[in-house]
Amino acid sequence: MGKKITTLLAAAALTTVTLAGQAIAAPAGHAATTGGAAATSVTATRTIHAPFTLERGRSVSSDTARLVMQTDGNLVIYDEFNVARWATGTVNRGWRTVFQQDGNLVVYTRSGQAVWASNTAGRPGSRLVIQDDGNVVIYDGSRAVWASGTNH
Repeated sequence: MGKKITTLLAAAALTTVTLAGQAIAAPAGHAATTGGAAATSVTATRTIHAPFTLERGRSVSSDTARLVMQTDGNLVIYDEFNVARWATGTVNRGWRTVFQQDGNLVVYTRSGQAVWASNTAGRPGSRLVIQDDGNVVIYDGSRAVWASGTNH
């Protein structure tokens, strides 16, 4: 009987380790949700639904990426080490960034002129995701329609 109990306990421990590993290895763009200690090691993905405005000097982030509308007018993605990974190149022109109802992410001047866009209009219901892997992606349903390419 002792051998059966040992075998059952070993199988239960292996199952627990396997399930915890699967929770941590959730697909990019999807935060893993588990109870207990395993959840503390999972980074947070940030999902933004339209309409959303990012004013100068403001940012949104996950644990590994930060989308910043800088006071100089540039929209920049920084990694967890505060290294700039991507930028719109809108220094001295951008005033605010808007994730619009139509699914387009746009940097506007103070007077409302678009100076950069993701060119993803026509996709209402899309979401902007700052992923655990450092990539910033616009999803239309389950399909990525724009990505910053900053995954690492």
